[in-house]
Amino acid sequence: MTVVPARKEAKILIVEDERPLRELLEIELARSGYKVGSAPDGETGLIKYRQEAFNVVLLDMKMPGMDGVEVLKQMRSESILPEIIVFTGHGTIETAVECIKQGAYDYLTKPVKLDELEMVIDKAYEKNRLRYENINLKLEINKLDQHRIVGKSQVIQKVLETVRRFGPTDEHVLICGESGAGKELFARAVHDDSHRVNKSFVTVNCGRLNVNTAESELFGHVQGAFTGANKGRAGLFELADNGTLFMDEVSEMPLDVQVKLLRILETGTFRRMGGNHDISVNVRFVFASNKNLEDCVSRGEFREDLFHRINLLQINIPPLRERPEDIIPLSYYFLKSSNDSGPINWEITPETMAALCAYSWPGNVRELRNTIRRASILASEPIITVDLLPFAPPRIYAQAAPQVAADAQIMPLWVIERDHIQQVLEKVEGNKSRAAKVLEIDRKTLYTKLERFGLEQ
Repeated sequence: MTVVPARKEAKILIVEDERPLRELLEIELARSGYKVGSAPDGETGLIKYRQEAFNVVLLDMKMPGMDGVEVLKQMRSESILPEIIVFTGHGTIETAVECIKQGAYDYLTKPVKLDELEMVIDKAYEKNRLRYENINLKLEINKLDQHRIVGKSQVIQKVLETVRRFGPTDEHVLICGESGAGKELFARAVHDDSHRVNKSFVTVNCGRLNVNTAESELFGHVQGAFTGANKGRAGLFELADNGTLFMDEVSEMPLDVQVKLLRILETGTFRRMGGNHDISVNVRFVFASNKNLEDCVSRGEFREDLFHRINLLQINIPPLRERPEDIIPLSYYFLKSSNDSGPINWEITPETMAALCAYSWPGNVRELRNTIRRASILASEPIITVDLLPFAPPRIYAQAAPQVAADAQIMPLWVIERDHIQQVLEKVEGNKSRAAKVLEIDRKTLYTKLERFGLEQ
């Protein structure tokens, strides 16, 4: 039989108490290209279900001990991701209806022809694959723009060469750089240069996790793990199985969660919140930080053993001010990609180019993108002139009389607010909680302002 290419990625769990049938299915399905595991009873099947991320489960209804309906209910309460196909030699309409109500993908009556079974398995696997894709698309829906690295400077080309060398390995990567430098973009580049390119790229901003939500978001939870947990949920580690998990602002991760992250890196296993069983995953991690992690270690904010574990392959992203050759190419790229009304040949005046290149860009590439986007919206024609920039060009200060220079420094309120927030963040070394206290605003409001101004998020 011809092997369907996608089958080599499909993991099947067979839960069947009849040994001859179980072993026959194992042999034939493995021969057809599936990855196959098996269990002789419901209890063992549940243990394996908890320990690995399967795509499809073949579940017998009549088994000693825990019967198939009870196993189905338990599996569905713990995870809705795998598709479950039930089969039995004593089929009734009532049993079939009950199984479908409990979340089974299909109900088959023994004996089952192998080609018919494989057809159902392939359809179930396709549904499972689409489910994973839909979940990841929802996570990524706001992260798909500007998915391209633009730059001709030697420093950025050197970074890209490092990415090409690190990508094909399976080792974890640490990306360091200032806020807005494009760390996630380079993390995607590492993923795209790896053999996992066709698998999930899952992102999580550790700075937005707190002690109460971190475990559930990362590890998932079982039904009843806490108040309101009416059903089980897969965490980001499970969603990233066989793919890449990008953990931004890793320095902001709570210390107790760091301990569990270290265990995953060392063993490749984790437990859902409230669970009693280990789950195995194959995940490549890419970490990012805008802080010096060694300083965080010395202050007791980051575990030293975790730092040494993730600091094997390091990529340092230079700030935009150190690669001014990239500012104009990036500006034209952002003009092209942010235009909603079709192809327009935008121009940037020489005076504007000089002003863009002379500015220090404390918010790096993110700030440049937002500046160009704002200018293109304000422009009455497809020309970016210096008056459309939220900062004054340097020559005004150099040539104007003292009184004029003082007037020229009168900025819009939002520019003053942005610069003040940036200064506070630098003073507190990027710590969002401390910055919010200094600014006397709550953390949610701070994140809203950071996003609006194109600063660190």
